[in-house]
Amino acid sequence: MSLIIKRPVVIQHVVTAEFKSQLTNEIEEAINQIDLWLEQEEFQSRRLITEAEKEGKEFVSSLRQEIEAERGKQTQARQNLLARLQEVKQLEIDSFFVSGTYDAPIKIEVGDNIRTKLSQVQVVVKDGIVIQVIE
Repeated sequence: MSLIIKRPVVIQHVVTAEFKSQLTNEIEEAINQIDLWLEQEEFQSRRLITEAEKEGKEFVSSLRQEIEAERGKQTQARQNLLARLQEVKQLEIDSFFVSGTYDAPIKIEVGDNIRTKLSQVQVVVKDGIVIQVIE
């Protein structure tokens, strides 16, 4: 009898100029998207509040709270991205950058060493190409 279970796989990137540039561009694009959203949201929220004032003060208060909560989330996400951008700019060439941990399926059977099967695997990537798998 066998079973399919999940085990953690860590993806590490070798930092190259290309990787650093690509990651920087992705983060800057995400920041730009948030900035655009904040600008559009400012305009739309004014319009919504003007319309909501016709409904009553309680509705306006509730709407303002919702708008501020969402604006706060987006602003926090922007701040997190700015911090991440600074981290990326500080990365040294040929150092390692962990992009995440993922769950991967693995088959276990009677007689397998469970510690070996469930141990964390590392995948090392350089410029989008897997160069090493460490079990």
